[in-house]
Amino acid sequence: MAEGRNGDYGRSKRISDSIDDSEKLTDLINEKTDFDVKNYYILIEKALDDGCNVIIAPDGIFGNVLFRSFVLINSWPSYGAVTFGLSKVYIDTSRDQSEEGYVRSIELAYKLTNI
Repeated sequence: MAEGRNGDYGRSKRISDSIDDSEKLTDLINEKTDFDVKNYYILIEKALDDGCNVIIAPDGIFGNVLFRSFVLINSWPSYGAVTFGLSKVYIDTSRDQSEEGYVRSIELAYKLTNI
């Protein structure tokens, strides 16, 4: 996910940097894994229409808004938010998470540790 969409429409440097970062991460994941990854930029509705089940937010603020919108308001199941760039597995959860959500987060951390 990026904070804007591709195509220069006089956007700020922050938006351009976010788009560049999202493209680099998409390329990296496609090159280094067998996952089918597509960059939808800010068009979350298109990702959901295509059946995507993982959304990578550009930062913790956007991630928090997405979590609260999808999980707390719409009751979607959550596995927590994986933090990239660390040497250990770290999954962020919310104090408002359900007990089942915490269990899913622990299970995901365990599976990621054993990849």
